[in-house]
Amino acid sequence: MIKRYATAVGAGLTGIALLAGCGNGGSPGTPPTETTSTETTPTSAATHERAAPDQVIVYQLVPVDIYETVDEVPAWPGPAPSEFMEPYPPTETSGPLTNMSGTLTGLDAQVVYEAAVEHPNPTAILEEGDDLAKAHALWGLEDNVVMLAVEPQW
Repeated sequence: MIKRYATAVGAGLTGIALLAGCGNGGSPGTPPTETTSTETTPTSAATHERAAPDQVIVYQLVPVDIYETVDEVPAWPGPAPSEFMEPYPPTETSGPLTNMSGTLTGLDAQVVYEAAVEHPNPTAILEEGDDLAKAHALWGLEDNVVMLAVEPQW
């Protein structure tokens, strides 16, 4: 009886040792990070997993009937449009809706993209092939409300 008990205990310990060594190819697990928490919110989880593009195109649209004030809309996080935008000629798809466009790269592109993703208006981000007429995200810029749409360049 004692011999069977010792064999069972030895087999059990071997099983535990084998299980502990399995998983990550025998390597220790990744230590928890400060961003790991038991509480998850859709925005915080999505923010940490989402990749930001290295380049975005920003379109300044001609605003129509804006009733919001600067205090009621998110602040534009990027450089002033006058610093990077040029006149954007109307096309068949954009019509008279757009009057300026410009490209941001690097950190400016990432910051603007993240802010557009978090914007309460889902049309702040234009996906490839979206019609500019669908975009109407309002941003506060100095003392004005401007309409800007961000198109990530993947």
